[in-house]
Amino acid sequence: MNRMKKMSCAIGVAGIMLLAAACASRPDVDGIAVGQDVAVIKVDGGVVEGKVTSRDDKQVQVTKGLNTKSIPIDDIVAVNVVDEGKPADLPPAAKFREYTVPEGTTLSLRLATAINSGTNRAEDPVEATLAETVWVGDAKVLPAGSTVKGTVAAVEGSAKVKGLASIRVHFASVAAAGRDDRYDIDATYSERAEATKGLDAAKIGIGAGAGAAIGGLLGGKSGAAKGAAIGGGTGTAAVLATKGKEVEYPAGATLTVRLNRNVDVRVPIT
Repeated sequence: MNRMKKMSCAIGVAGIMLLAAACASRPDVDGIAVGQDVAVIKVDGGVVEGKVTSRDDKQVQVTKGLNTKSIPIDDIVAVNVVDEGKPADLPPAAKFREYTVPEGTTLSLRLATAINSGTNRAEDPVEATLAETVWVGDAKVLPAGSTVKGTVAAVEGSAKVKGLASIRVHFASVAAAGRDDRYDIDATYSERAEATKGLDAAKIGIGAGAGAAIGGLLGGKSGAAKGAAIGGGTGTAAVLATKGKEVEYPAGATLTVRLNRNVDVRVPIT
């Protein structure tokens, strides 16, 4: 009996200690006021910095710029108040800062793969690198040289007489240069070739003019008229047999695309 009582007491003491430890490890979210600048440290090592815009017993909302993140209380290990103009005092648990590259951000891409509406086919792979660093505020989140991958989503080669060439490339991922992190993105480049109506008209006109000159030498006004008709026909035939412009860019060319959705990026704390 005494042995059972001792075991019960031991279990009770252990339970109290575990409860006390859990309470002690709970972040002091209640001590953080709405409007304060904070650094929220998460259990996975992520750090979210910004201004507290809302909080309750389930989550804390932190806003920076135009982006707001909701962080469950259970995912938080610490909340540090940040003094304006001073770096956040982060605990050892902090491994990386979380940033959001907003929808609408432009990416300057340098092609590693040439694209050509006359030779490419749908689903052909396309690779590029960031020609310029992507910044969020004063943080360099995606360095220049980061690899961007995509595929040809649609392509139409140039046709004779009518039908303009076009190509659409969808970029779906970016891998940060010098790091192991990779992110899904949604960005598209599309272009349609210029019309060649002016050039076509010039070809027909040149043909008619040359025919008239030759006909005039051979048979006066009547010969000139016949020559113009023949020459014009020759020019028209040349246009009908000639394909229009293609959309083409060699490797090394620079394109600009725009993000169609936010991209959350993790930058290691060094």
